[in-house]
Amino acid sequence: MDHDIPTFPLDDPAETVMAALAHGMTGHPEKAAPLFEPFIHGGPATTVGLCASLAEAAALGPRKNLPVDGAFGLLVFDARTGQRGDINQVPAGVRFAAQFLAAYSNGQQDTAYALFRALVERDNDEAAQALAEGIRALFEIAVASLNELTGRTA
Repeated sequence: MDHDIPTFPLDDPAETVMAALAHGMTGHPEKAAPLFEPFIHGGPATTVGLCASLAEAAALGPRKNLPVDGAFGLLVFDARTGQRGDINQVPAGVRFAAQFLAAYSNGQQDTAYALFRALVERDNDEAAQALAEGIRALFEIAVASLNELTGRTA
């Protein structure tokens, strides 16, 4: 039986995202990027769908430990000072990923989508770079979360 993880986009977008996450979980995150290309080239709707899928995967484990009526928050620490930091000082891509993930995980999809639109509607190289970094960050958070959930160490 062949258990190779696909390295090309599949007909089912969910299977494509799962294959990308599997590459990350098995220590080969570089194989995930080509799987994301159809989502990016598909435009904003498929790109935000990718972000939502990655956020859902990232929140899967933590949601199990969330108290009833609990919510996810966003706390920033400055690694240089050890003090609480300012989210506005975080690079744009990572800031987008953190805010999108917190909103999406709390069931605030309208807020998550508004964050996405605010980023992509700038339509410049800086926004494109921030989106790429944000997707990468969402992917890495999802992989770390799934590794913790499954007990994998990659």
